[in-house]
Amino acid sequence: MLHLFQFGGHNRPPRFGNGFLFNGLLCVFFALAILSAPELLAYFVAVILLIIGTSMLTAWWKIRK
Repeated sequence: MLHLFQFGGHNRPPRFGNGFLFNGLLCVFFALAILSAPELLAYFVAVILLIIGTSMLTAWWKIRK
């Protein structure tokens, strides 16, 4: 996702295809895993919260400096 935020003097439009493919496959994989074992939902939510929390902390750190 960080490739979407490149700054500079390039004139090519951003390429979203690979990101959508990866995110779509990831969502399907997690959906199948949760359907096969519903207790995985708690782990999935915990991982999402960890990712969001870490992203917010790193964004705060970069803004602070």
